[in-house]
Amino acid sequence: MSAFLARVFAALFGGLVFSQSAEFTQQYLQRLGGATDEMRAVVEQFETSARASDLSPDEAIGRLKQNSDEVAARQGTDAETNRERYGDLERRYDALRSTTPLFRPFEIVADPDWTIAERAAGDYRPAIPATGDGVLLALGGFIFGWWCGAGVHGAATMRKRRKSRAGVTDGEDEILQ
Repeated sequence: MSAFLARVFAALFGGLVFSQSAEFTQQYLQRLGGATDEMRAVVEQFETSARASDLSPDEAIGRLKQNSDEVAARQGTDAETNRERYGDLERRYDALRSTTPLFRPFEIVADPDWTIAERAAGDYRPAIPATGDGVLLALGGFIFGWWCGAGVHGAATMRKRRKSRAGVTDGEDEILQ
């Protein structure tokens, strides 16, 4: 394969992959927002119940966890887990929304919510890069792919040159191995 074809193939593949990251990011963001909204409703309902009993959420969790009834103790642990999960979801959602769309794919890679990412990937359907961000990411992927293709071709060329300088032919190389 010629150097040009190797670069074009790698560049097209890189461009295709990078261009889809904008669409995946959008689908991930929507799922993350939905999960955050639902978890907020659960946490707010618990906090409202705690306040109705003149307790802070932490006090209510502590009381539940110390309860001798196993079901009530588990509810305390579940409430604590739900509050932590909500905090994580909200932090990721706010970070992703405050990042410019061009850099959102990199924000997801830096701090993914694996449950949501797996579900988004399972339902993901490719889209053409119709937005400016998608086109820029496609261009970035194309350039990255071109660079990778050049590297692979360069490595193969160097190997051939070394063999030819050493006077080893392909047939002799196979016998030596």
